Amino acid sequence: MKLLSKLIFAVTTIVLLMGLFQYFYFQNQIKTEFQQFLVNQEMGIVDRLEVYFESYYESNHSFQNVEQVLESNQMMMGRRHGGMMGTPMLLNLQVLIANTKGVIIADSKQLYNGKPALEVPGIHRDLLFNNKKVGELIIIREEDLIQQNLVKQFIHSTNSTILLGTMIGSLIAVAVGFIIAKGLTKPVAKLLKGIEKVSSGDTSFRVEVNKKDEFSHLVQAFNHMTEQLAQNETLRQNLMADVAHELRTPLAIIRGKLESIQEGVIEANEKEIMLLVDEVYRLSRLVNNLQQLSLAEAGKLPLNKAPLNVNQFLDKVISNFLALTDDKNITLKKRLLIKEIILPLDEDRMTQVIVNILDNALRHTPRNGEITVLSDYDKNTGEVVITISDTGLGIDPKILPTIFDRFSRTDTSRNRDQGGTGLGLSIAKGFVEAHEGTISVTSEIGKGTSFSIRLPSFL
Repeated sequence: MKLLSKLIFAVTTIVLLMGLFQYFYFQNQIKTEFQQFLVNQEMGIVDRLEVYFESYYESNHSFQNVEQVLESNQMMMGRRHGGMMGTPMLLNLQVLIANTKGVIIADSKQLYNGKPALEVPGIHRDLLFNNKKVGELIIIREEDLIQQNLVKQFIHSTNSTILLGTMIGSLIAVAVGFIIAKGLTKPVAKLLKGIEKVSSGDTSFRVEVNKKDEFSHLVQAFNHMTEQLAQNETLRQNLMADVAHELRTPLAIIRGKLESIQEGVIEANEKEIMLLVDEVYRLSRLVNNLQQLSLAEAGKLPLNKAPLNVNQFLDKVISNFLALTDDKNITLKKRLLIKEIILPLDEDRMTQVIVNILDNALRHTPRNGEITVLSDYDKNTGEVVITISDTGLGIDPKILPTIFDRFSRTDTSRNRDQGGTGLGLSIAKGFVEAHEGTISVTSEIGKGTSFSIRLPSFL
């Protein structure tokens, strides 16, 4: 059963159950209320009869000839006026009068004359004159066929009206429920279509968002996921292409050299063998870098941590670059602002991080430029901050967001033969994150670039 059918069935069932509940509830309630109405009417008539006969006694100083009043039905002559004293006569009442001795002296139906009042069922009321009991009024209610039919007809008419209203309300509710269910399932259907498209490989498909509700958030999350899948697929394809290219070049060189040696075109001397060895090392380095990067990204990079003095560590790495900076007449400054802070670090991994960043800075800083290595402590976050800045050409803002991606290059005009593999910054990021730290970059064209490494001091 489809979701739309389930929703319609659920709404219909709920409405019908509510309608049946209302029908039976109101049916019973109306019957009870109508019976209470008759009781109240009866009590009202009894009150008026009590006043009537007390007035009769006051006028006649006795109940003499009261039986004639009952027999002639004079007290009911208000029937044409809507009943006695304006009261609708919906009740068939037998009226009896007893004297002070408790004997029936008048009966509107001549059934209990002369009998004791205590033996007569019904409503008993004392008749008073000057606060003294002068008789007793007894009312017996008898439902005749006409009255019963009136009651049944009233209840049946009321129940029919309730049932009709319930049915009409149910139909309206079902129609409204169908419209609501249709509106609820429409975005779900669109989302299912999108899922089918994406699962078939079409990551370009997007689900339209027209409303602002929970479904729209779900659709936006789906579209965002699809965009991420598309980006990941593009990155995967680019990665495969880059890896293939990086492997193809040294393999082609090795193959060409070996074929030439085999054919006797070139001699297998020490120079040629060293060129082949360099290409093998290049292949080995590429494969090793990819392996290390994959382990870092998977959180499985092994770290040989040991207590390391941050300032001494930076001094050691910087000293290895002094000769290179002197060749380009670049000033390499260091500003070690922190005191002796010792962190548990993998020295080899962190050395590779600093070397990769310094190497990039050295290659992109022109002659007479400046590279600065700064170490500091952030009291707000409790982190050791290592910043490497240069006065180079800067990085294109379009490239900056992907600077830490695999095979990303800050200078797109350089090919792979002129530069590294494009994995240096990716590896640096992976190694820093393996130490639970972060690395970020800021750059401005024509002014230079600054890399900032943050390492928690609680490592």
